Amino acid sequence: MKNKLKIINYYISPINCNFLLKKILNWLKHKKKGYICISNVHSCIESYRNNKFKIAHNSADIAIPDGRPIFWALKLLGSQSAEHLPGYYVTEKICDLANIKKLTIGFYGSTSKNLSKIKTKLYKKYKNLKINYLYSPPFRKLSLKEELKVLKDIKKSKIDILFVCLGCPKQELWMYKNKNKINCTMLGIGAVADFLSGNKILPNKFFEYLGLAWLVRLISEPRRLFWRYFSTNFLFIFLFFLQITGLKKFN
Repeated sequence: MKNKLKIINYYISPINCNFLLKKILNWLKHKKKGYICISNVHSCIESYRNNKFKIAHNSADIAIPDGRPIFWALKLLGSQSAEHLPGYYVTEKICDLANIKKLTIGFYGSTSKNLSKIKTKLYKKYKNLKINYLYSPPFRKLSLKEELKVLKDIKKSKIDILFVCLGCPKQELWMYKNKNKINCTMLGIGAVADFLSGNKILPNKFFEYLGLAWLVRLISEPRRLFWRYFSTNFLFIFLFFLQITGLKKFN
């Protein structure tokens, strides 16, 4: 997608939810292959540190501002059309769309237990939703034979939309690698799978508005998230300051 804005060295689409949903329907109508990145501060810094990830992220058809700081950065860069699009909100809107338009969805990633919970909860909420593919890969590198079977099974399921729940950076790299091998729209939703299953509680909207959703997650998972948030958040602020003041240009 054109008209993306550059934040440090990765690109974000300054769009609203209605535009996103119309774009997905247009892709499906014209049988276009594409993938969408749901982007936050962590993925921004991953892009800065990891060139392979930067290429995968910047090759996405659309990259939306999941994190509040990314949304604020778009505003500071002059975007008037940008809307804050949290991953769980976008996922729910796409499930609403799939239910209304009778689209078929699938999930790749997370755990088998999580996927089972997601399926149960979504079927309770949406009467017309079709979930034709669910697969939790092992926590190791797949063999070529296993990778080919995954692609074959996804094609066989004839899904319209695939939610990829491998976490950053794996899901973005996987979508980039397989973008021309799968006939559906892909979204990398990461930890949203835990919210859909009910394993984790969504942050309060007030905290989210203040850009403190990360703090709620940190309190719930301090050991796992402390160093990630400490290192990425401060580095993001520093690098974006260099960008917006013109003190440094990023490739």
